[in-house]
Amino acid sequence: MRTHHDLSSYPSTTMIALALLLGACDKGEQDSADPVVQGPPLPVDLCSSTGYTLLRAADLGQPVDWDENDRFDLESSALDGLLTLAGFESLTPVSYGLRLYKYRYTTQDRGVQVEATGMIAFPAHLEAAPSEPWPVALMLHGFAGANDACAPSADSLIGPVQPALLAANGFVVIAPDYIGMNGMGAGSTAHHAPQVGEQVAIGSWDALRAGLALVRGELADEIEGEVREDVVIWGASQGGHAAFFVELAGPYYAPEFEVVAVAASAPAHSLVSVVSHAMAEYSDPTALAALSLVGMRRWYDAPADLHGLLTNEEPWYFADTVEEALMGEMEECEPEVDFDADSIDEVGDIYTEQFISAVLAGDWDGVEPWSCYVHESSASSSSIPRLRSTPVLAVYGSEDTLVVPEYQRDDFDLLCEQGWDLEQIECAQAGHSEGTLWSLPAQLDWLRERLAGTERDPARACVWNEPVCCPATPEDVTCED
Repeated sequence: MRTHHDLSSYPSTTMIALALLLGACDKGEQDSADPVVQGPPLPVDLCSSTGYTLLRAADLGQPVDWDENDRFDLESSALDGLLTLAGFESLTPVSYGLRLYKYRYTTQDRGVQVEATGMIAFPAHLEAAPSEPWPVALMLHGFAGANDACAPSADSLIGPVQPALLAANGFVVIAPDYIGMNGMGAGSTAHHAPQVGEQVAIGSWDALRAGLALVRGELADEIEGEVREDVVIWGASQGGHAAFFVELAGPYYAPEFEVVAVAASAPAHSLVSVVSHAMAEYSDPTALAALSLVGMRRWYDAPADLHGLLTNEEPWYFADTVEEALMGEMEECEPEVDFDADSIDEVGDIYTEQFISAVLAGDWDGVEPWSCYVHESSASSSSIPRLRSTPVLAVYGSEDTLVVPEYQRDDFDLLCEQGWDLEQIECAQAGHSEGTLWSLPAQLDWLRERLAGTERDPARACVWNEPVCCPATPEDVTCED
């Protein structure tokens, strides 16, 4: 049996839903000075017994500082030129120019107030005033690193490209850097934990609160047009995994936001599957699993070291060195560990035989606390009760060797059985990054249809489709085998 926090102290799903309904109907009993609607308590501390409790969400999500990135004050033609030079001509032409800001805000990590950073991007340089309010997208980035030097907003040229691209396609974009990755101001006081659902969900919802406070406050005169009240969630790679957990935590931590739809590309929604296949053969998931597990140990602060997970033999001494090499302080974003070195060609070069054998035998009880960490960071086995069924589009690349579609398919079916409202696209001939880029026009069209209330095709619900030629596939790529 996996070791989980005792959830008996949390309300049942039925009771939570009833509390939400009563709270929505009886606003007279709410604190009128409280700017944030209070939801049922988010289950936290699921794999330890430290006993922390969350701070009130109403006291967080406040902007602290902000500044414009002048390099991304662009007209649409200028962004088209940059995309073409970068080899992404298939994503042009964009519809709008844009402006982009970075900002700092308050949030919390394991019940302690911290500050984090992110970016705000919105359409600009319009030829005519918009006829409809701009939709809001909470954008969750892929893996960029695990410390301040790797924060997307810290890189004034490359880091802002994704939020800029969404803004140029007609969205007001709120893009958190993630907790532990501060791109402006003082350094982080919390560790970044890639693929820990609790951390990314809390930090992202507070980023949205603070970002929209700026959009509707100090930056209101800079935005041409109105902004919608509801929101869509968009994430890729690490952000695709994050999108599932941000949505899962939404009714608890941020019930004031109506989420219309979620688009998640290259999502490792089953880390259980990733780790299992990573132990079966040396492959890209072998490194992905190590990154995730090392970050989890650092965040949970248990076990005391990595010796039961990673080997500690010359020349690498992974157990002693990898955590600091991947996630320690650095002036530039250059992690000093290489799981792809020529001398590494077996899973056993990185992981201990005990861990490999237990995972391959399905003996997760024998590898605690790693079992709890992995299961609680997999959407289908999380202990957090799902309270709503927001439409989710999951996008994969048929040639993705990092988040292998085949490894996620059983979990896709399980999520559907649990009530998740999923659709799926698999881009033919697309690798890990290409699946996101080549499908981006289709993802944005799907989000716009959900925002417009367009009726969905019931035949596509929870169906795993064969690979298709996605709309931004380069002309020199042949989709058919």
